[in-house]
Amino acid sequence: MQVFTRIRSAKLLHFLDFALVLGGTAFATGTGFLLKVFIGRLLGPGQLGIFGICYAFLTVVSMLADLGVRYSVVNLASRAFNSENHERARRLVVAGLLLKLIGGLVIATLGWALAPLLATHVLLKPQLIPFLRITAVGVCIWSLWDGLEGALHVRQRFSWGSACRILLELLRLLCFAGLWGYAQGEYLTLDRFMWLYFATPIAALLIGSVMLKKLYSRGKGSTESRLKKEEMIELVVFSRGIFFYRSASVILLFLDSLSLTRYGALEDVGLFEAAKGLAFALLLVSESLQQVLLPKVNQIKTIKQIKELVKKSGRYFAVLFASAMAWMAVASPFLGLFGEAFTQPGVATTFYLMVTVTLFTIPSTIWSTVLLTLNRPITLGLIASGQVALGLILYPIAIPIAGPVSTAATALTLQVVGSFAYGFALYKEVKRREQTRQNLE
Repeated sequence: MQVFTRIRSAKLLHFLDFALVLGGTAFATGTGFLLKVFIGRLLGPGQLGIFGICYAFLTVVSMLADLGVRYSVVNLASRAFNSENHERARRLVVAGLLLKLIGGLVIATLGWALAPLLATHVLLKPQLIPFLRITAVGVCIWSLWDGLEGALHVRQRFSWGSACRILLELLRLLCFAGLWGYAQGEYLTLDRFMWLYFATPIAALLIGSVMLKKLYSRGKGSTESRLKKEEMIELVVFSRGIFFYRSASVILLFLDSLSLTRYGALEDVGLFEAAKGLAFALLLVSESLQQVLLPKVNQIKTIKQIKELVKKSGRYFAVLFASAMAWMAVASPFLGLFGEAFTQPGVATTFYLMVTVTLFTIPSTIWSTVLLTLNRPITLGLIASGQVALGLILYPIAIPIAGPVSTAATALTLQVVGSFAYGFALYKEVKRREQTRQNLE
């Protein structure tokens, strides 16, 4: 009986949730790395640079299309389910998916129209125009997939979301293999692969929609409306601060690649993306942690619980630190998989610096997630915006000095500054709440 009690324990369930998300994210990270290896070896550093900048473009504009809706749906709908208000949760999910679709269509249209301006006058690389347009089309599909995954996480169906993510990434790998193997690779070009790359989420959407129908099926005789304007307005209002923070943080995440594209050569971008991709394999830990924390962190009600979470975060940092040291010791030879051009000493140095960047993602992830729960998205947005502003000053100075190496060193500087800023903001918020409680007593 004790064994069954332990299996049902909350701690073990939380660990299993984290393990499931980690497994799906690890698979996605692994297949993404393989794709970069194949592109680098078969198409060259320049084509890998184009692929990397298009992925950065996709991530940034997808966040603009999201408007903070995913986090708002997970937050508000999970609260509704916890309070047994299932009809409200269903309406919030439907409203969120509709807003994701509208946002995706709008941003995709603007991305297609503005691609020439962005490629020619912002990134200073006119040859990127057709690739940015392909990416713009993929924004709408990806936006819907992101909303569907968030809806699954509302019900804490992490295994279902991971299964869809694994299917999506596996299909992308198979698409590349098909182009490579068919007619001796005659049809393997970056533009063809990118069309397939951005179309594969459709399969995950079809399967995920069946899952959603099962999870959010309405009871017989229900007369409640499937969608109410009030929920849509509530999501938009709730999302404003989240949108500010998430947009700034995502721009910061890819500001290094975007800046290197503008001030360097596409070959340098390809070398940097190889090192960054190999280093950021460790990011799957913090990304998985954040996805699991979002629906669960609403359980935090007291200052004591916040302090306990902060103490536990030291364990996550210790695990990631040990992993990073081991990864730096064994992983740098993997850069040779991309091809001879990627074995230059500067690429290895870039890899080491980017691994160090990952060490500071764990505290930043935990501090920011707790501050979001404490309704402080504007504070987070100001910190992330400050990092972006600092990056816009430092990158143009650093990149001409040493290309990918100085780009990585600047990224590390910005991440360290942000980690301490988030920690200080959380410390001040806890102190403020303690002072308020003492005054009330």
